[in-house]
This record gives sequence, structure tokens and C-alpha cells, in this order.
Amino acid sequence: MSVDGIYIYGFISANEPKNLGFAGIEQGNVYFLPYKDIAAVVSNMPLIKFDSLPREILLRNLAVYQSAIEKVMEYHHIVPVKYGTMTDSEDNLLRIMQKNYVQIKNVVDTVKDKIEIDVVALWGNIDLILKEIGEKEEIKRLKEEAVTKSPDQIFKSKINLGRMVKVLLDKKREECSSQLLDALKKEAESYRSHALMDDSMIMNTAFLIYKNKQETFESKVDQLDKQYNGSINFRIVGPIPPYSFTALEMKSMEFGEVNEARVMFALGEETTILEIKNVYRELSKKFHPDKYPGNKEAQKRFEKITMAYRILSDYCKEDQCSFKEADVRDWIDVREAVGSGTLVTGH
Repeated sequence: MSVDGIYIYGFISANEPKNLGFAGIEQGNVYFLPYKDIAAVVSNMPLIKFDSLPREILLRNLAVYQSAIEKVMEYHHIVPVKYGTMTDSEDNLLRIMQKNYVQIKNVVDTVKDKIEIDVVALWGNIDLILKEIGEKEEIKRLKEEAVTKSPDQIFKSKINLGRMVKVLLDKKREECSSQLLDALKKEAESYRSHALMDDSMIMNTAFLIYKNKQETFESKVDQLDKQYNGSINFRIVGPIPPYSFTALEMKSMEFGEVNEARVMFALGEETTILEIKNVYRELSKKFHPDKYPGNKEAQKRFEKITMAYRILSDYCKEDQCSFKEADVRDWIDVREAVGSGTLVTGH
């Protein structure tokens, strides 16, 4: 049986509720839920775990999530919340916003009047680039040496030749990428490089710019396109929300794992950050694997102590924290998403 839940798309600067008039995931109406001068962009849908959904449904919902954020972006500067984030009620979300107001407000303010534009640069003709590299003296020398090798040594020579070509291609790419970045970053507030998908790609970089500078920035890309006259092809994606720079995620805790860590550290129903650190320091001295060389059980025990410390220090963000079950289950921390990329799904 489905349970009503609240899907969270992101946060904006707004102080009044508003129905946006379009449907989000599972056809729920998208609306603003305000607290003070910030508002969550949400819709109603059954409470589910997104990581348990079939791939086709996951991708379909992802497309709806992105579309909703981009529609909101037409009128508001939005900080996306990591895809798949839900809570069980408006009241609970308001408590989250109240507790984490300063954090959310600060992040929302950082994207005010800013947008993200992604620039991808690719070799116009990768075969021509490889041909140029093949004319390098060091490559010619390796080819000449390979001719003199015995049949059983030729394979190794081909491997060495391939490695050298890759080294020279990477060097040429890095030099070119550096030149492009130097030209574009002058027009941006910040930038973040993403992974290159293959050898034809020179640069895959997200730029954070003020919205009123979009035309200037795109003109700069056009200038580079004309300058390289087809030897490099440029693609622009955007404007999009600042996925690569600022996105939020909400982290909750399982009572069982927090309580297990508490018992391991012999803590009471309440504790402090200082007490957690002191206990960890004592346990580390007592059970450090260096005292038990070759003892696999000692290594496992120390790893459990370290994991318990991570859980406790993650949970106990304030000077005083409670381990009562109700308090642990109500605990939710809002933080900047780790590894933010062009998509907020772990990209």
C-alpha cells in the first residue's frame, strides 16, 4: 500500500506558497512550501525508495525531475536537491528547513543571479591529430626500431608505440585544454572540470556565470570556434541550474547503526562531540592493529571502531546530542552533495 510522501526538487528564495501549475514525478502538482524567506519546491507522491525502482522508471522520473527544475529556473534561482530525495510530510520538511535554515539560506544565496553553462570541446578530426603525432620523431624512431625486432618482440614494441602515442595525445590535449580554459574562465565566477569520455574530447567543463553575462560568455565560445576554424568543435549545454557547483542532499540515520556505534563507545543516552573524540582516542590507542601484528581479528575490530566513530561524528553535529530512538529517527542533516556533477545523481 502506498504512503503519501513529499518529493523535494530543490530550494529557492521565496516567502509565499504557490502552485506552479504543472505536474512533477508521478503526476503530483509542483508547488512551493515556504519557511521564512526560503521555499522548498515539492510535489506529492507515494513514499518510495528510488534505489529500488526498475531502471526504466528511474530514468523516466529523472527526466521529470530535471524538467521540473528547469521550469522553476525560468523564474527563480534554484538549488537542486539530490535526485530521489523524499520525506514523509510537509510538517517534517518544515522542521528540516527550520533546523537547517542557515545552511540552506547560505547555499541559495550563493547561486543568486548565477547559471551554469557546460562547454565541451572535441577534436574536429581525431584521425588527423593521430597522423600528426605519427610524424613526431620519437614515434618514427619507435616504428623503425620495431622493424628490426624479432617476431616475439614485435607485440611488445607495438604496446610501447601505443603508449607513446597516448602520452603525446594527452600532452597535446592538456596544452589545448589549458588555452581554452584560460580564455573562458575570465568570464566565469568559477569552473569545474568533468571527466573526458574518450580521446576525441579535449575539454568537458562547467562554468558558473552571472545570468546577465550569458551572452558575453557564449560570444567568447563563438570566437574560439572561429579561431580554431574546424580543428576543434564546441558544444554548449545550458543554461542549466548550477548542478556542478551547488546541490544539496539530505542525510538521515538508521537508529540501529547509530545505537550500535553508541554501545561500542559505551556512551549514555546523551553525549558531546568532545566525549566521542576522547573515547575514540582511547579505543584507538588500546586496539590499534600495530599492537597486534598479523592478527586479522584485531584489524577487523579496529575497522569497526573507526566506522563507529564516523557514524557518531557524522550524527553528533551539535555540542550536545541525544541517542533516544525518536531523536535519531527525526535527525536529518542538509549538506552540499558530494561529487556534484552535471546531474545530481552521483555524476
